[in-house]
Amino acid sequence: MYISFVLAMGALTLQGCVDPYDYPFEEKTNYLVVDGAIRTEPGPHKITLTTTRNIKNEKNAFRLRVQNARVTVATSSGRVERLAEQDRSGVYYSSDDFRGEVGEKYQLKIVLEDGREYLSDSVELLAMPYIDSIGIKYGAEKYVSKLNSTLESTGFFVDAFVKSQANQSSYFRAEWHYTYLLNTNGAAPNTCWVNVVPVEYRVFSYEASGSNSSKQHPLFFLPVRGVMFAEKIKVKVIFSSQTLSSYRFWSSVYNTTYNQGGIFDPTPAFIPSNIHSLTDPAEIVLGQFLTSDVKTIVREIYAQDFPERVDTGSPWADICLRYPREDHSTITDIEPHDWNE
Repeated sequence: MYISFVLAMGALTLQGCVDPYDYPFEEKTNYLVVDGAIRTEPGPHKITLTTTRNIKNEKNAFRLRVQNARVTVATSSGRVERLAEQDRSGVYYSSDDFRGEVGEKYQLKIVLEDGREYLSDSVELLAMPYIDSIGIKYGAEKYVSKLNSTLESTGFFVDAFVKSQANQSSYFRAEWHYTYLLNTNGAAPNTCWVNVVPVEYRVFSYEASGSNSSKQHPLFFLPVRGVMFAEKIKVKVIFSSQTLSSYRFWSSVYNTTYNQGGIFDPTPAFIPSNIHSLTDPAEIVLGQFLTSDVKTIVREIYAQDFPERVDTGSPWADICLRYPREDHSTITDIEPHDWNE
């Protein structure tokens, strides 16, 4: 694979011939990628092991999942938890009774089938700042359609109100999903639940100050239509504490994913891992081993919160399971277990 680029010399007032130069560039493959976290939620917790691939190399193109590894997590209190692989999937699970505890430190160790060993930094599980509430505010947001037209959507801006403690820096990540009931005019089943899980997230930081403080954090915009109010829209925001290292990791991922394109955007950068090879210290490892205190806040939105005229019926003349899906959504005719909680 070759990257062609141009070397040019001269001042603004000097122009001349420019010759292309072919620079031989070797694409590296088969870097170990680690993705997983220990959280305060009940287990099992999982660690996923994959490798990078060279899509032009047919021999390595599908060697993604790392199987038959020995994966353990050691705690600062002396427990060693062995994670078990299921179905040779490259995903390793803890036991159901294993869960993170605030103040505990965790260290991940990986031994691959060929004997290579990897060890993470010791990562402390930090407490999540106090979440006072999440709020909604009706409004409109412009967006660009798939036909490249600028349109406007009405809905709700969702914010988080967070309190931090004096003289304590804290960092956290927020992700969310929402569910609504859908009634259609087709044959049974004609009542379904639509669950939307966007891929976006936000990361936030509080720097240490001399007093307790409260701050409003914008999270996301939720576009709505009348058919979403057949009963309610149930919004769940999942907050997870972060170390300074993991905050920087997610900030880098976010900037690389969403903020590239403008001249003032941060330049793409290599995101360092907190996992290191014991076999070859010079080997590059990708990904992070994370710990998090998790808090979930639920907010329900009803038709009376939506000041526009609401038509909660859908003209869809088929079973609700075939209703056109939103991006990143699933549809089921089975009521979620926590729908009325």
